[in-house]
Amino acid sequence: MTAAVWLIIIVGVFAILQSRYYARVSFKKLRYERTISKSAVFEGENLDLVEVIVNNKLTPLPWLRVESKLSPWLRFRSQENLEILDDRFHRSVFYLRPYSRITRRYNVKCMRRGYYDLSITTLTVGDLFGLGSTSQEVRSDRAKLFVYPSILGQDELPDEALRWQGDVSVHRWIFPDPILINGIRGYQRGDSRKDIHWKASARSGELQVKTHDYTVFPRLLLVFNIEPEDNFWGMLSAQQMEEMEYGVRVVATISNWAVVNNMEVGLYSNASISYSPDQVIGIAPACNASQINHILETLAGLELKEKESIYRTMERILESDISESDILVFSTFWNDSLESRADELRRKGNSVTHITLRKEAINFEADAAADAV
Repeated sequence: MTAAVWLIIIVGVFAILQSRYYARVSFKKLRYERTISKSAVFEGENLDLVEVIVNNKLTPLPWLRVESKLSPWLRFRSQENLEILDDRFHRSVFYLRPYSRITRRYNVKCMRRGYYDLSITTLTVGDLFGLGSTSQEVRSDRAKLFVYPSILGQDELPDEALRWQGDVSVHRWIFPDPILINGIRGYQRGDSRKDIHWKASARSGELQVKTHDYTVFPRLLLVFNIEPEDNFWGMLSAQQMEEMEYGVRVVATISNWAVVNNMEVGLYSNASISYSPDQVIGIAPACNASQINHILETLAGLELKEKESIYRTMERILESDISESDILVFSTFWNDSLESRADELRRKGNSVTHITLRKEAINFEADAAADAV
């Protein structure tokens, strides 16, 4: 046999052996981690996505391909080693020397609200001659992102919401304050035992109770209906989807305004939640930092898919026995059936206001794209 033939045989055997070797050892002592600089941002804000790849062994890796499927609403700025296909598939290719570490930082603009799971990545490693490759899926614990709805300015809110805000600024629900005592009277059926004034009762021989001054105790419940019309079937049109996205931003804005003004606020909706599809949305009113985060996270993950009818949502509110609250129902339609449920809530001491969402939707993506230029 000639030297050329022997060379071909030797090279062929070497190629096969090295391919098998890389298939066996490529992922040994190979570490990949993906993190994001913020776990929650508002629409239009930026964050950094960081990839760290460590090859902690003597064997170099001729090429490592990192692939993931990400939402088109997460816009990557042009970066070295990054290939973006159809605004959905993101691919990076690296060469890893022995005992090397590579860190890549990508700036991402969050174009639309949502819950984005960025934790799943596919790694593919190949041999020197490209004869074979081995893939493995990895998960990163710190790569789950909430993009909150944007907070609108007053001139972007529906007229009914502006009128309601003006009314509530001068008139809020009034409740007895247990600390402010202004007198004593005879016991009446239904009075709380904790209000009994025992010394006065002993002097008079009859039960006496303390009476209280009143204080402002505002409570707000927001109800968001994702059905564009009564008994709606089928898919939302593009215009209807924009109206609903506008509605989500309005609800986020009112929620934020309520907490800033020391009001308890809660949220009910007939929508589903992307990160918890079996859960119905029913957040009881409260006023604290964790409450607004809870509401904003829910709105971020809210899907424009009906979990239940709006009538069932209103019934859930009735079943909760809420009272002495301002209830705002955000809906593109209103009818006698909804009005009858609203009347039941009013009989329990609540106010109920319908705020229509039929307004020209804000093209937020166009604005955000213009800002990015």
